[in-house]
Amino acid sequence: MTYVNAPIHDLLIRIKNAYMARKTTVEGVVLSTFKISILELLRKYQFIRDFEVLEIKGTVKKTITVHLKKVVNPVDDIPHVKFFSKPSRPWYVGYKDLKLVAGGKGIGIISTNQGLMATHVAHEKKIGGELIAEIY
Repeated sequence: MTYVNAPIHDLLIRIKNAYMARKTTVEGVVLSTFKISILELLRKYQFIRDFEVLEIKGTVKKTITVHLKKVVNPVDDIPHVKFFSKPSRPWYVGYKDLKLVAGGKGIGIISTNQGLMATHVAHEKKIGGELIAEIY
C-alpha cells in the first residue's frame, strides 16, 4: 500500500475516474472518519449510491467500498471536481463568499466548526470554514 499525500483528493478523483470508466464500485479506499463524513455528504446529495466499511481478513485494518450510480447520460452523470484546499495551503472562506455551485446543481464541501456540510447549508447558517472542493 502506498502513502497518499492528499487522501481526500485521492478519494474524490477515484470516484470521478470510476464514473468515467463506467464502474459501479470503488474498492480499497483506506478508512478515515473524514472520508466517511465526505461520503455521507455525497450520498445525501446523490452523487453516490451508498458505501460500506469492510474489514480486511487477518488484520485490524478497514477499507471502504463505494457503490456508484449507473451512468446513463455521461454529460450529467459524471461529476466534475474542483479542489480549493490543499495539504500545503488551506483555503478559508467566510459565509459571504459562499456561492451556489453550478447554479444549484452541485455542492461545495466545507469543513466548519459544526462539522462537514454543503456550502449552501453553511451560507444559510452564516458559518465560514475551510472550503475543500466543489462537485457538480
